Amino acid sequence: MEIKLDEFKAGGHQSDELFQKLLQDIMTGLRKKMVQPVLEENKRLASSLEQFREEDRVAIRELLQRLETLENKIQQVPLVLLAALRDAINQAGGGIRDAQ
Repeated sequence: MEIKLDEFKAGGHQSDELFQKLLQDIMTGLRKKMVQPVLEENKRLASSLEQFREEDRVAIRELLQRLETLENKIQQVPLVLLAALRDAINQAGGGIRDAQ
């Protein structure tokens, strides 16, 4: 909207309406050019952040499952070693065969 300076010189009620219209146009332009792009970028960033958080949650769940599997295997190591030692002794002929 193009407003001529002569229209403001008319004074009175018409001048106030033009002033309000001009302010409204300025605010609308500011919202379109400055505020709206920031809001859209914030929404995009929030969406990306939520996606990263979900990926982290999934990765942590997988890591915890792998850790649990590793703990179970580590707990079995002493039994495996003792069984291997027993079998080696029995094969060498120096150990006691199964308890009678």
